[in-house]
Amino acid sequence: METIFDDRGMIITHHDTSVLLISDIHLGFEEELAESRGVQFPPQHPVILERIERLVKRHNISHLFIIGDVKHTILTDRYYNWEIIPEFMKTLANQVKTTVIPGNHDGDLRALLPRDIIVTDVHGILIGPKYEQVGLLHGHSWPSADILDAKMIVIGHNHPTIRRFRDASVPEIGRSSRRRYAGTVPVVLKTKLNRNCVRSAMGMLEVPEDSGCILITLPSFNELLSGISVNYPMSEFHGPFFENMCARLSESEVHSTNGIYLGSIEWFRQRFNEMIKSKSTGD
Repeated sequence: METIFDDRGMIITHHDTSVLLISDIHLGFEEELAESRGVQFPPQHPVILERIERLVKRHNISHLFIIGDVKHTILTDRYYNWEIIPEFMKTLANQVKTTVIPGNHDGDLRALLPRDIIVTDVHGILIGPKYEQVGLLHGHSWPSADILDAKMIVIGHNHPTIRRFRDASVPEIGRSSRRRYAGTVPVVLKTKLNRNCVRSAMGMLEVPEDSGCILITLPSFNELLSGISVNYPMSEFHGPFFENMCARLSESEVHSTNGIYLGSIEWFRQRFNEMIKSKSTGD
């Protein structure tokens, strides 16, 4: 089994079969921004669809798994859900077999989906051959018991990012150094998951000498969502794995969206603290 990261997605290849995992596309998010904040963005669903189609062709994908939060509003009572989602998902289904593992924003999602879209239980599914199975779930709920047999579990939900800053000094006019927020960069996290911790919290029997598994957290596939800045020292992840300390955010590895190791969260947070504490020259 081989894993590849590309454009905020994860591709798993086994023999001649490749599947694509993406998370948190939050269709309709730009409409919500326009309604709540008066901020206008171009429709994002054509862009998202184009990116998915490109990944499907580039990696010869046979099956697409959307790991939760297909839509942005929790309920379906917005006109744009009915305008955007049915046609979007129909177009996807015509190109690639598509399965949705529901997230916390996917209330009543089935009503919006074509019949050929597979919708699983919220507690996740296993994919892949028996001895290399991968568990998939959104990350806002406990997994089903069989998911804990997987050596790797892939979730979304928290939208991990790195917060960036820039130096805004303009020495030619006598303006001293000022640090300014410069947006966020989406990242992929790899965290060791203590499966016996999960079993204990779920009221299950623990497995002696369990070696644990790797928990992958994917960023939001929607480029408008900023997410949680993991390099900010006070940031915390939501969901039972992290809230019950079965996965420790501070011990996670940070990888770029194309799979390059960038460093540990502990290292990023040390750098963040050093930057904040360092003194800049006064005006």
